Amino acid sequence: MSTKDKRGCVRISISRGADFVVKGRAYRSSIENYCNSGAFIKTKERFSEGQDISMTMETPGEKRTGRITRIAHHGIGVEFN
Repeated sequence: MSTKDKRGCVRISISRGADFVVKGRAYRSSIENYCNSGAFIKTKERFSEGQDISMTMETPGEKRTGRITRIAHHGIGVEFN
């Protein structure tokens, strides 16, 4: 299922593993939805809006960098560079 967000990007609901790094610390979690401009990562860890993030998706091994733009109780929204 996909939905169009306010940025005009079609987000695709997925469940895919991801490794990501924030402030030099590595984390492992899963991506809930994804598009060319960003993603929502499920996590219970605490982060702040504006923090830089680098992420590697489990399949196909795509690497992306970006910034945390949204904090939710069950994860973070990321806008890619």
